[in-house]
Amino acid sequence: MKCPRTHTTLKKVSVGKVPVYYSEACGGVLLENNTLSHFENPQDKRGNDLANHLSQFHCELVSKNKRIRCPKCPDIVMLQRFYSPLHAVEIDECPGCGAIWLDTGELEKIQSLMLNEKERALLRCELMKQHERIEIKGMPHKHDNWDRRSDKIDAFFDLASYISNSW
Repeated sequence: MKCPRTHTTLKKVSVGKVPVYYSEACGGVLLENNTLSHFENPQDKRGNDLANHLSQFHCELVSKNKRIRCPKCPDIVMLQRFYSPLHAVEIDECPGCGAIWLDTGELEKIQSLMLNEKERALLRCELMKQHERIEIKGMPHKHDNWDRRSDKIDAFFDLASYISNSW
């Protein structure tokens, strides 16, 4: 497989039995489908080991915003999306195989954004407030006051029975 940025051959390494492909030319890394979760936590040994290994190949990329092709599926252009709701790290993801390409330094950014449980709960509450349901009230309907009408009918029958009893 070739690096999507520099077109050099990717090196394969296993980090905690998880296969990872990295580029010595640009410091980018290709993670197969659903393997990013193994490396995103900064307290996890695998995540630290991979970040340390990639830091030795760090270099600035000129064309970071350019769309790239998936190294595993060369016919497919990878989608660019934000990793989290904070919109701090933009990653490239293959819609075909689910592989994720992280450019140089993006793994460290993801690890620095890793939230603890309390921070996740606060963020979840904030996002839920932003996306609350909006209650839409329509025009009043003729049957909206149905309860009041039955009270009037009851009053009418009370009056009728009073009049009939008094005769």
